[in-house]
Amino acid sequence: MKTIKFLVFIPVCLIALGLINYGFIFLLNWTIDKSTNWYHDLDFIYFILLMPFFWGTIWGVFKLAAMGIAVLLLPLSPGRIFSLYSLGVLSLINCLVLIIHFWTREVSYSWRVVVMSMIITIFIIDFSASIVLVFSKRVAQGLED
Repeated sequence: MKTIKFLVFIPVCLIALGLINYGFIFLLNWTIDKSTNWYHDLDFIYFILLMPFFWGTIWGVFKLAAMGIAVLLLPLSPGRIFSLYSLGVLSLINCLVLIIHFWTREVSYSWRVVVMSMIITIFIIDFSASIVLVFSKRVAQGLED
């Protein structure tokens, strides 16, 4: 049974991260398209103040989804240390791919695009780190038992 868990854990993690990434990219692109009409007329200060609140909802949903997926993957994990390291590597790769995707999608970089890309980068790093933190807490609990 443990061998099956080792063989199934990484593909299931890749599928779960892929679905979350697809949803994350789709929803962020959708909000960027919808907000493009009104944020071009905003002053710089209002833009800085409103965009984090606007995307805060998206960040909360995906952070909750990331932690939920990590909790759902806990029963599939074959070993605590293996799960932590494999999810750490997969989350790092996931983080880099998403950051590269959002920084290379725009041809002309205005200050608005740079600020939005920096906010998205912070969301992505936090999103990827939350998955690893859930597993690291589980590993720490297992070491104390």
